[in-house]
Amino acid sequence: MTKAPSGPGPFPVRTIGGDDDWAAFLETDSIAFGMTVPDELNELEREMFEAGRSIAAFDGATPVGIATAYSFDLSVPGAVVPAAGISWVGVLPTHRRRGVLRALMTHQLHEIRERGREPLAILWASEPMIYGRFGYGLASRAYALDVSRSPGALRADVPTDPALRLRLVPADDWKITAEVYAQVAAQRPGMLVRDDRWWRKAVRDVPSMREGRSALRCVVAEDDSGVRGYARYATKQDWGPGQPKGTVIVREVAALDGPARALLYRFLFDQDLMSQVDVWNVAVDDPLLFWLENVRSATPRWLDALYVRLIDVPAALKARTYTAPVDVVLDVTDSLCPWNEGRWHLLVRDGEVSCVATDRSADLSMSVTELGAVYLGGTAISDLAMAGRITEHTPGAVTSAGIAFRSSPAPWCPVIF
Repeated sequence: MTKAPSGPGPFPVRTIGGDDDWAAFLETDSIAFGMTVPDELNELEREMFEAGRSIAAFDGATPVGIATAYSFDLSVPGAVVPAAGISWVGVLPTHRRRGVLRALMTHQLHEIRERGREPLAILWASEPMIYGRFGYGLASRAYALDVSRSPGALRADVPTDPALRLRLVPADDWKITAEVYAQVAAQRPGMLVRDDRWWRKAVRDVPSMREGRSALRCVVAEDDSGVRGYARYATKQDWGPGQPKGTVIVREVAALDGPARALLYRFLFDQDLMSQVDVWNVAVDDPLLFWLENVRSATPRWLDALYVRLIDVPAALKARTYTAPVDVVLDVTDSLCPWNEGRWHLLVRDGEVSCVATDRSADLSMSVTELGAVYLGGTAISDLAMAGRITEHTPGAVTSAGIAFRSSPAPWCPVIF
């Protein structure tokens, strides 16, 4: 890679994409994240990349920071909205705290706006303290939990359906489970529409990355009408003194109803030769904790999950639905995207949504980070107001806006990108 980049600033940013660019991109990522991407994963990841959406910051002719974006469609309350999925963000350790990340983030946000497709950007954060200063707010949470294996792990009164049966199917045959995922995603904010590429990644099972786990497996819960739920999982065998101590590692569970979900959990919690079940990403309103016979048999850990950044405030606010009428003026600050700065009148009446610039006095003030946090309805406006991150100017505005923005079911994203 010898061509010098164009653009202003000490570390100018440009779009990359050729063969030499990919090798340099991968090397930068490996150094920034302190790892080496296995060769067999290299090409699998490359096929996920989209033309014109990867960028690098340069010191001379050398890339010192990278980022990419994926073109997603995201479930939001009452709608599906185009969203840029930000990923592979990294800066070489030789160039930390020199403005490289800010140059990358600013360039990317402006580029997304110029494309005109996506009013939102989303990401999973490698470190949660990084992205708030670039306008990304924590919009969904999840929990991980370890459950002691037991045939009686679930209560006897969990919902059941005698018509349901379990069947093991090839884990890589994603078409068997695609319709269940699509129906769940249509109802729950925070979920991504999966095309063929993202389904192939969802069922990917690279042997060199198993770390002692079995091959990926899949079980479906179905009746005569078809599949109503599925679980993808692996097992990792271990032996303690005189007894097995294996672990079931759950990759993804999705179901259309309670009986199917409960049957899948029973299956996962009663595997022979296993002593523990690791469920790494569970929606905050998943009934699992209420179904456990002994809640102390689980060790839940709260996770930060999807971060949301509004690229176009009025377009994003008009794109979703609201649970109640609201008439509120939001005073939004946004240092990186000045077109978002100012007061926006959000009016929801008779199912119609409008959001326009206004000279009216503000009812609520917040940065674009807080607006991203509440956008999916999983972070309460009242919680951020109590934390001093949203300011109420008109009494009652926190309550009325909070009711309108909230979402049920809670947002959840099972896709790491």
